[in-house]
Amino acid sequence: MQAAHVIVPRRGFTLIEMVFVILILGVIGTSFGVFVIPAVRASRAIEQRAALIDSAEIALRRMTRDIRIALPNSIRVSSIAGTGFAVEMIPTIDGGRFCASGEANCSGANQLLAIGSPDSDFDVVGCFRNPAFTGAAFPSTAFRLVIGDAAGTVYTAAGASAVLSAAGTGITLTTVNGGGAGAGACGTSSGVGPPATSYRHHINLSAAQTFPQPSGRRRVYVIDRPVAYICNITAGTLTRYYSYPISSVAPTPTSPPAGATSALVTDKISDCSVATSTSTVQANGFVKLSISLTNGGEAVQLVSEAQLDNSI
Repeated sequence: MQAAHVIVPRRGFTLIEMVFVILILGVIGTSFGVFVIPAVRASRAIEQRAALIDSAEIALRRMTRDIRIALPNSIRVSSIAGTGFAVEMIPTIDGGRFCASGEANCSGANQLLAIGSPDSDFDVVGCFRNPAFTGAAFPSTAFRLVIGDAAGTVYTAAGASAVLSAAGTGITLTTVNGGGAGAGACGTSSGVGPPATSYRHHINLSAAQTFPQPSGRRRVYVIDRPVAYICNITAGTLTRYYSYPISSVAPTPTSPPAGATSALVTDKISDCSVATSTSTVQANGFVKLSISLTNGGEAVQLVSEAQLDNSI
């Protein structure tokens, strides 16, 4: 017997079916191109703008923070149109008010600061608070004192007669009784009388310093080393420079401070500018900063004004 063979007819795509498939794919492709691709591009653009804004905000916040704690009259600005700017300042580590006769039981040569003549020790009214200073190993030469710099001479001050204590002068900080009774830590009341009898800090310098003029509010500032921000439009960078000595030569957009350590704050800079007014720093000193960042066709510009909180 022979096996029976079943013949199955073969079917393919008809021309009409192929046309319909092509039409459907065309509609899907058109929809993808019209709706999906622009949405993806818009999402990427939003991400790029958000990244640029975040980068610009971080840069401005960092500069603003240093500016707000800067030593009065220590801000130096160099700006070249189309090239960028350099902003230098001396941040304060801590500060206080030196003793005046008749205030808070202040009296005697070892408590009062002699202005215009050599002095190596005096009290401040109250206590310093920054652990970087109060917790230092004394005598410390890492910090310097500034008193009465109304003319912005801190960058050129030198020697034993200047608004800035001489480089290498050791500073020793101790807690002393401000006139009250009993034992207590710095900044705590002795328990007898008003806060004028609180314990306070006493400063001793390893070498006598002559501060030529008093501060209007009897301010004494503790400073570290300068900080500079340089915006270079050509390189597209904003860089922070630190850990370098005080110098009479100010940095420029094309000349960073000598011997400084650098850290990139942000890149993709397309433009930047700065304006400052420090002639009336006690009342309305400020720095106006503007930076523009560009990436992948997206661009943002942020402007910030930083008020100087310190006063002479």
